[in-house]
Amino acid sequence: MSKLKIFGHGCYIGTTGYNHHTRDFFRKLSNFVDLKFRNFTVGSSWKGLSDEPHNMESYFTAEDKKILFQQTLWNQTGQREDFKIYESDEKKFVHDFNIVLCETNHHYFYDNYVGPKIAYNVWETTLQPEVFFEKLKEYDELWVPSKWQRDCTIKQGYDPDKIKVLPEGVDEKTFYPDENVTHPLTSDGRFKFMIFGRWDYRKSTKELIETFLNTFSPDEPVDLIVSIDNPFSGDGFESTEERLKHYNLVDDRIKILHFPKREDYVKILKSGHVFLSCARSEGWNLPLIESMASGTVSIYSNCSGQLEFANGKGLPVRIIGEKPASFSEYNHFNVYEGNYYEPNFNNLSQVMRDCYENYETYKTKALSESIEIRENFSWDRISKIGYNLCLDFYEKISKVESKNNIEITYYDGPKVEILGDSKEVYNIEFLDENNNIVHSSIIENNMWTTCSRKYYTKWKIKINGQIVDELNLNNKRVLISFGSSSLGDTIAWIPYLYEFQKKHNCKVIASTFHNYLFEGLDVYKNIEFIKPGSYTVFDIKYEVGWFANDEGEWNRYEMYPNPLNSQELQKTATDILGLDFKELNYGINFSPKQRPYKQKYVVFAPQSTAGCKEWTIKSWNILSKFLQKDGYKIIVLSHRPMNIENSTNLTNLNLDQCMNIMYYADHFIGLSSGLSWINWCLGKHTFMISGFTDKKHEFQSNVTRIQNPHSCNSCWSNSNFIFDKGDWDWCPIWKGTEKQHICQKSISPLTVYQSILNYEKK
Repeated sequence: MSKLKIFGHGCYIGTTGYNHHTRDFFRKLSNFVDLKFRNFTVGSSWKGLSDEPHNMESYFTAEDKKILFQQTLWNQTGQREDFKIYESDEKKFVHDFNIVLCETNHHYFYDNYVGPKIAYNVWETTLQPEVFFEKLKEYDELWVPSKWQRDCTIKQGYDPDKIKVLPEGVDEKTFYPDENVTHPLTSDGRFKFMIFGRWDYRKSTKELIETFLNTFSPDEPVDLIVSIDNPFSGDGFESTEERLKHYNLVDDRIKILHFPKREDYVKILKSGHVFLSCARSEGWNLPLIESMASGTVSIYSNCSGQLEFANGKGLPVRIIGEKPASFSEYNHFNVYEGNYYEPNFNNLSQVMRDCYENYETYKTKALSESIEIRENFSWDRISKIGYNLCLDFYEKISKVESKNNIEITYYDGPKVEILGDSKEVYNIEFLDENNNIVHSSIIENNMWTTCSRKYYTKWKIKINGQIVDELNLNNKRVLISFGSSSLGDTIAWIPYLYEFQKKHNCKVIASTFHNYLFEGLDVYKNIEFIKPGSYTVFDIKYEVGWFANDEGEWNRYEMYPNPLNSQELQKTATDILGLDFKELNYGINFSPKQRPYKQKYVVFAPQSTAGCKEWTIKSWNILSKFLQKDGYKIIVLSHRPMNIENSTNLTNLNLDQCMNIMYYADHFIGLSSGLSWINWCLGKHTFMISGFTDKKHEFQSNVTRIQNPHSCNSCWSNSNFIFDKGDWDWCPIWKGTEKQHICQKSISPLTVYQSILNYEKK
């Protein structure tokens, strides 16, 4: 048989535990197979993409050049793109199968692959995140490093026949006993405990330090060396020193290291007395196996994946029981799925004391156990186990009758991809709910086709005349992003995300520029809000917005079914999301504070985003005088001074302050702008001065719409005109003449004032 041909995918470059695992395993595996690798990460020497971008990494070898094949990067559109690196003829082979070695929920697990695929994953709790677990089920085989993880995964519902144990290894050429190794931190004659690993609830970092301080008195010659920096903790502390001070853990016996070099780490690990670990759970625990291989006395919690190599060795700490991972009391990296194991920290204290007082006995035992660790878990041995698993997998997939795999996805429109080596022709048809053919293509194996339509359609997909799939969003994760940062657009569209979720019984993930206005409202409690551009897992996405072609015309009918500007603004959302239109207002996240003014007052909102929307300053001044004679104070909310006489002009207030002023106002007078939509959302009556839009364009309830029907008006809603958002003075008919923006200028202050008086009489 010729060599197996494998395409690997993962985080090869870098210095994390996953990086070391990936690099060491695939380096050794390449001795048995033809291997090429797609890498996701970059190292500290990264200077940008080149033919050989990683040469300056300290650990990089000629062997790595032979392996690396592609580099994944994020392009300017926010999408991932793969680039060829270290090109050679040896890597141009067609692979037999894929191995994806990554942390849980990594992007690579969600990619489509040509050929069979193996997932190799290390995890720390008793349950995988549900969405990711369902994705793992799509793989032909799953490898995990321990029997513990295998048992947990099977208990969660994974097919036992598809899951194999492939342990991690240890670099036995680096980690071995050496009594001649010294380091300044361990050479002062004092007894040294050592902690290596980020500050993390899962790793019990705080409890380890507390137990040390409670176990040993200051007059005993015992120190604790800690390398526990965590710059991504999210707890607000910028250093280990700050963190220890906050938790009252400052002590002269604690010796802090900040990201030591690898050679220093190795020296300290070998010359220190006791490696200290008592994690609530470990998928593997690389520092622990490196300590044990070095013949260093090692303490660890008697649970989880580390027992694959540590069971019966070292000094285990008893476990009290299990607790949900969500019970974490301080910063914590993992998702809150499944359980952790709670160590008995009183027993930890006893073990530490016993270890200190009987060190020579335990050191002799550790030296003996290091031999077994290095023999059973050397990367040479582990790679042979991995190679045998590859052979078994290849034999299994070779017995399966060769046929093509049909992949159907709806991430960004419907897509059909045919993967496999069987030469066949496929007629693909994308149909809507009325069985109209929206798009069709004829493709062969290892080709794909998609439909350009992006708005919601109840798709049916036919292949060679047979319906093979119908879109069903029940229990799916649906990303709905707003393409506009406008306040008005956001308020107009947000209610329909709730309606969409209710109709399809799906999980909606909302991406808006104003999440804070809606988070916390009961109606949106089941919607997950994310920032624009944030990564999330989803099954399908829709984008709500106004999309023009290169000439500025509103005719991008692959994005929406009807002309945008000639209908209600809220109907933009219902058109794109496939909902029946009705005006909706579910409110806004706002709690009234103290009334800002004792006397009665009127709010003016005279600013907008284009000249055609604004009313003249002269008109505002006249209206102000009318209202002041009636005893009203005039409050102007704007970003810039507006020179409205005898008014209080408030600029650059935050939105919460503006809403409080608007909430208590006796009247609000605005334009077709965001503040008018805010006022409406607060449940307040709005006087809207807008001649450039059609009367039905904005909201219809709780509003007095003021327009001059005898003047030129509603140009915005006329599809014959192309709006130029870069031209402040845009006016499609009268620009450059005295009639420019006549739709607004022709609305008299007296008309607006009379509208207010009529409303007050009701």
